[in-house]
This record gives sequence, C-alpha cells and structure tokens, in this order.
Amino acid sequence: MNYMISDLIQKIIDIERDILKIYKEIQCMFENKPKVVGIIARAIEKEEQAHIGYYERLKEELQGDLNEVIDFYLYDKVSKLIYEFRSHLLVPKIDNVQDLIEYIVELKKNIISLLIDVQGRLLEKLDDINNNIYKVMSRIIKEEEKHEKMFEQLVVHKK
Repeated sequence: MNYMISDLIQKIIDIERDILKIYKEIQCMFENKPKVVGIIARAIEKEEQAHIGYYERLKEELQGDLNEVIDFYLYDKVSKLIYEFRSHLLVPKIDNVQDLIEYIVELKKNIISLLIDVQGRLLEKLDDINNNIYKVMSRIIKEEEKHEKMFEQLVVHKK
C-alpha cells in the first residue's frame, strides 16, 4: 500500500478532532459553574473547528496534485509517533480561564514539536527538503505556529 501526504494530513485532522473532544468535555465540566471558562472553551472549540476545516481543505487541495509516495517504513515510524501522541491526550484539570489558555498553549507547542519530529523523520536524504512532502509539512507547521501564537497572546504572565 502506498501512503501519500493526504494520509498524513488525515492523521493531523484526527489529532485536531481529539483536541476538539477535549474542549467539549471542558465545556461540560463548567456547565453549572461560572460561565466564563465555558464561554471561552466554546470560542476555542469554534476556532478548532475552523482549524480542522483548514486541514480538510488542504487535504482536498493536494489530493490530486501530490503523487509523491511516502516510504512505508518512514510512514510506519511517524504513524507510531502520532499514535503515541494521541494516546497521551487527556482532559486536563482546569480551574479558570488562565489554566485553559495555558493548557492550550502547551498543547499547541507539543503539536508543533510533534510535527517537526514527523517532518524530520520523513527526510531520507538532504535533498528531501526540496520535495513536496517536506514543503507541505512546513506549511502545516507554520499554520500550527500561527495558531499557537494567537493563543499565547492571551496568556497573562505573572510578575
């Protein structure tokens, strides 16, 4: 079986959907408590849905254009890495809005680290930085960095 970049993007979409479920669970935890965290979680959920939409559009956009095959051995290695990452996604203990924002920023940083690791593992030789798979992964990493910076601006730094 041949694996393509669209298969990898689907795995990223699956991670984003797992995160969306976590945000929904956080909302449920705050249904009968001060509404601020629930409202923020709902807004973040909508942002995450838009983020998933971005990846779905990217996958569709690249479906016919990129026919570069990802080596089975390399794909297997990154699949295991992604599976391990997904298995460690848990609903955090959130007491207030700041906890929620800090959790999201940390989660986004972890996702960026995962994607950089995946991108590195997909390199077989130095020339691979010029292939389309590497370029698409760079594009995905930039999108995640943009998303992380957006949330990082909301963090209140204690003095």
